[in-house]
Amino acid sequence: MKKKILLVMMMSVFALQMTACGKEATPAETEPAETTEAVETTENTENTENTELANPWTEITEEQATAKIPNSFSAPEGATNVVWRAMGDMDPSSFEVPGPVVELDFDLDGMSFTAREQITGDDNQDISGMFYDWTVTNDITLANWADGNMPAKASRYVGDSESADLVTWYDVEIGISYSLSTVAKDLDGFDPQAIVEAMYDPNKQASAGIPDDADEHVPMDITGCDTFTQIVDKLQAGQGYANVTIADKDVLLVASGTYDYDGDGKKFVAIDADVYEYNADGKIQYLGYVECGGTAYPLAVDKGILYVGNNHGMQKMTITEFDLLAVDENAYVEYDSDGNGTYYYTSDLRTVNEDPDGKVADDSKLNEFYADYEKAEMVEFNTVQ
Repeated sequence: MKKKILLVMMMSVFALQMTACGKEATPAETEPAETTEAVETTENTENTENTELANPWTEITEEQATAKIPNSFSAPEGATNVVWRAMGDMDPSSFEVPGPVVELDFDLDGMSFTAREQITGDDNQDISGMFYDWTVTNDITLANWADGNMPAKASRYVGDSESADLVTWYDVEIGISYSLSTVAKDLDGFDPQAIVEAMYDPNKQASAGIPDDADEHVPMDITGCDTFTQIVDKLQAGQGYANVTIADKDVLLVASGTYDYDGDGKKFVAIDADVYEYNADGKIQYLGYVECGGTAYPLAVDKGILYVGNNHGMQKMTITEFDLLAVDENAYVEYDSDGNGTYYYTSDLRTVNEDPDGKVADDSKLNEFYADYEKAEMVEFNTVQ
């Protein structure tokens, strides 16, 4: 369900209480490799051979970045020279963890910034590629991110010729590591936290468009509808519909909206749907509502199973002989405040786990379900115009 988003822009004072020497080390592998190194010959030091290293970064669109990583950010208002890049597999059908590193470069108020994001799963990683002996590091809390409760670290290096700022944060619910960095001659009085908060985009969050926790989903009124076609005729522009088979039963899925999965205008998918079927009497019966955890996990079907998933779990849903839409198998993980995961494997219909709480030793079952999901066919929806 959608989190209630705080859109408060908070400015904090970054206090420097230490002075120490620091230095920047060689960038990590996540840095663009654009250097040219000279190789001296043993016979003549004046003869050099220039070898250009391959650049692992590929320029991408903002839409590609958003499709690959949920809970993404945006360039703040007023930013210029905005460039999106990625290092790694950007195939939207690939779900490997860790995923590709997505980078956003932009200029704002005469300063240059680099923001990065990467699905790192259970591991909170520093993906900034910056290596300084930080003069000071403070624990901060970001506004708007995670309902205004996102813990983060703000680090500053103060040197003789340059200074550097780095903010890192980690979305434990989704498993994404973030960073924002900048380098300038003097950063005295500058507040990097305000830039991070200005990058928050509620429309890019995985829960965008999903009802609030307090708002129970209410299906459309199908009074007078005797056929699926009559339901479709009542849909509003932007909604989607699809006919699929679940547990050998023909059902109609009605989505609140669809999106272009590959960006080529050929495949439109959805992350939520009301489910309808014809009962034994030939009348339309409403079975329930399903929703996934963001655009990275569109609804999918395989061998009569409906897949409903997110970054923390995957459900295999079926329709019982009593015309109930139910979770036949469910594999998921729950994290504590320190980011430690506990894994579960359960079912609403049968005994699949001897542990009374449904706990399992590791993530093998969850990974198995994700692999099954990748083999399933994404449900293609028709979009009402």
